[in-house]
Amino acid sequence: MEMDRDSFAEQVMSRVGNMLGGGHDIRIQRASKNNGVYWTGLQITGNGLDIAPVIYIDRYYGLYEKGEETIDSVAARVMDTYNRERRGGMMQVDMRKFLSYDRVRETIVYKLVSTEKNRELLEDVPHVDVMDLSIIFQCLVSREEPEMATILIHNVHMKLWDVTTEELHAAAEENTWKLLPYEIKSMTEVLCEIMREEDADSADLAEEFSDSVPMYVLSNKNRVEGAACMLYPGLIRDLADKFGKSFYIIPSSVHEVLILPTEDTGECEEIKSMISEINDTQVSEEEILSYSLYYYDREEGKITML
Repeated sequence: MEMDRDSFAEQVMSRVGNMLGGGHDIRIQRASKNNGVYWTGLQITGNGLDIAPVIYIDRYYGLYEKGEETIDSVAARVMDTYNRERRGGMMQVDMRKFLSYDRVRETIVYKLVSTEKNRELLEDVPHVDVMDLSIIFQCLVSREEPEMATILIHNVHMKLWDVTTEELHAAAEENTWKLLPYEIKSMTEVLCEIMREEDADSADLAEEFSDSVPMYVLSNKNRVEGAACMLYPGLIRDLADKFGKSFYIIPSSVHEVLILPTEDTGECEEIKSMISEINDTQVSEEEILSYSLYYYDREEGKITML
């Protein structure tokens, strides 16, 4: 018998409750993520903890449907995450520091999201519009793998701190490129890395792949929300000087953009068609950045939307 997502969450919550014993309160939380996608998770409070992050279980639901996970195994994964956070993760953060802007200013970073797909979210968070994208702000709590821990800055935080969007933007411009340094690799390098993990013979083939149409992958070193690197002060200009020409900026996802050096924009429509096809077939809804194509003109020194 198939189980819907809500029933799945209820059963996992019950099993985790049994494993934790008394002294804890467990609740199911639905959180709005990028592009209006909602995630389902468990929030465990109590036991003297200052903070209770939500442990999301959506990906496990898909594995459960395929028969690759059980309720018990998912509950065990939730417990592993909870115990890891207790030992040194986000739960160890002193939330009192977030009452003071001076104490969080150096942790403020930005990320890029689609304006159109996040209309509802943008009503509740400070943001700066850039072409068809919006810069939003968050406090970087941890850069530990496998994923970064952040706290999204809402309008209520801005009021609490008595700061403006312009001040948040200035702080994020100063911090983001330092806290989340960029990384750029050729597409050949990236393909080789992927293929080495899967098949050594394929890696040999990838290394023989010609760079007749050189393309580069730009992200941060965490490879999380790295599309924002296209805004790093001076970086795009420096890349154009290195290539000796202007280039397309192709929005691969919220995590990365592709850089394609070019002398003109004659392939514009073909590339936009490719962006649409990849977004519709290869990128998850919450990771789509844009259906647009961008272009950095080296002579004019600015990015435009084509």
